[in-house]
Amino acid sequence: MSKKSKYLDIKTLDELSAAIHGNRALIEAKGESVQTGLTQVQDFYTPRNLALNGVRKFALDHHLYTIGINAVRSLRRLLEK
Repeated sequence: MSKKSKYLDIKTLDELSAAIHGNRALIEAKGESVQTGLTQVQDFYTPRNLALNGVRKFALDHHLYTIGINAVRSLRRLLEK
């Protein structure tokens, strides 16, 4: 089944003009939304953030945090003796 177009009811030039202005406003609003999203993506995916997230993922995948904590505990025990 085909979707009924919302523009089938346009009969006069005034209705057509109103529909055109409405579409322009929708396009402008969507353009601003896309621009805002693009700015947020550019702010998030900086080289610094990408490197930091890569190091965090590597550290979690290879249990480096656990190894570091265990090393600090062992060093602390040696220093307390």
